[in-house]
Amino acid sequence: MSASQIRDELLKAERLLNTEFSFDLAESIYRRCLNVIKSTPQDQQDIEQLLVDLFRTKQVSSEPLAYLMHLLRWEGVRLAIEMDLRTLDSPIATGSEHAKVLAAFEPDWENREFYRFA
Repeated sequence: MSASQIRDELLKAERLLNTEFSFDLAESIYRRCLNVIKSTPQDQQDIEQLLVDLFRTKQVSSEPLAYLMHLLRWEGVRLAIEMDLRTLDSPIATGSEHAKVLAAFEPDWENREFYRFA
């Protein structure tokens, strides 16, 4: 699975979340993406950029990125999201999606209860 396939899978998961409201169905897609990501550590920077770009362009919401970052804890993604949050005109009003991603870096991430992580 290439970066473009990861992109396509995450877009599919986003559609599931928006139409079926199914964390279970979305999680199976996230797991497939994680398996590829973990098998290609040499592509981490490219995948980090892809994930941040998908989020910045609102092609995916905070949920797919938060799930992946809860498990991967990639510092480059965290720094990019923090930088974006700092540059928002009204971060309290418009930064909730960013805050959700950043919260996923914590062990007690609130949305953890929706997933099996298996």
